[in-house]
Amino acid sequence: MLCQNGPMPASTSFASESLSERVKRIIVDRVIEGAYPPGTHLVELQLAEEFGVSQAPVREALRELSSTRLVENRPRRGTYVRSISPEELAEIYMVRVALEGTAAFHAFPTLHQDPSPLREALTRMREAVDAGSARGLAKYSTQFHRAIIEASGNRLMVEIWDSLFVEVRTMATIVRGQVDPRAAAESHAPIVEAFETGDAQLCQQLVAEHQQEYSILPHE
Repeated sequence: MLCQNGPMPASTSFASESLSERVKRIIVDRVIEGAYPPGTHLVELQLAEEFGVSQAPVREALRELSSTRLVENRPRRGTYVRSISPEELAEIYMVRVALEGTAAFHAFPTLHQDPSPLREALTRMREAVDAGSARGLAKYSTQFHRAIIEASGNRLMVEIWDSLFVEVRTMATIVRGQVDPRAAAESHAPIVEAFETGDAQLCQQLVAEHQQEYSILPHE
């Protein structure tokens, strides 16, 4: 039986996930929440015992997380949660400039017709800021941008975007203190307006510029 904080039955919403995917999701959540800060030693056997699974799905989850640079394998020492360097954050935001800008152009017909996913995410971001929740701001900012990627209708683009683990990197940006939470939330409002009343090219421009601003932050 897989668990997060003690034994817990598998959620039906994740019934189609493999064990390794579920293990990976829990580890990522713990990184975001700060339960596994940078430098945490992730011991395969201990995680397997805690989650109530064999070591195979844990090993597969750690391998996949290593390929996305969320964890690192240190020779003869084991697997550790990586710290995210300023240079790495800048690189990821530059990738998002191209990826999300293109997605926004193709997502325009869908989100122009029904921009409610963006409106809802923006409302949740504002609520998170009011509550002083950096975790909530990162979560709903990620939800906002994923809605654009999904609305593009390009499954490969969604897979590539998911592989960036945007929520983890967004949380790192917030924690480094280079972003005013209120301003970060409100910076999404013009994008919502563009999907509601603008055109595809304007949406592409605004989404790309939004990520460009983060790519040039000092992140220190």
